[in-house]
Amino acid sequence: MPHLPQDDARAEAAVWQAMVLFSTLSTAAEVWHAARERRAGRDPSGQEPATVVRPYLRAAAAELQALLMQLQAGRLHAERAGEGYVARLVRRYDALMALRRAERLLHVVHQRLLSLYPAVGEELVEEARLLHRQGAGLLEAADEAFLEALGPFCHRALVFTGSLHRVV
Repeated sequence: MPHLPQDDARAEAAVWQAMVLFSTLSTAAEVWHAARERRAGRDPSGQEPATVVRPYLRAAAAELQALLMQLQAGRLHAERAGEGYVARLVRRYDALMALRRAERLLHVVHQRLLSLYPAVGEELVEEARLLHRQGAGLLEAADEAFLEALGPFCHRALVFTGSLHRVV
């Protein structure tokens, strides 16, 4: 971490605290949402009727597309020079949170596509699984090459969402 003046150090500490709080709240919201879905009888780990799965997949495809566009925009913005350390930190955090949400969404999409198989092709089901795995790998690595690897992932996932829109 670079040496920061005292005011910058306080600002960085405040940003870190806010990010930790937001991460905690985000995780709690996801757990609450999953529990609510299960109580309502919507469990992606089992076979579900197409009348439940298709509307979910349409909404998930739109949300995934929005997350991918957010990631692409952040990636392109990150290429601009002159941003301060705290701004880069916040931008990186935002990208990781969006990627984490996309990765979790791809996992559930894969599970729900299995409920529609063989009505949907195995290529689409497999692509969801592979994208989930690729997203998880990006989250685990999250190193300096993160932004470079994010571009091909976003492109591939956007092609997938187009296919998903056509099928559901």
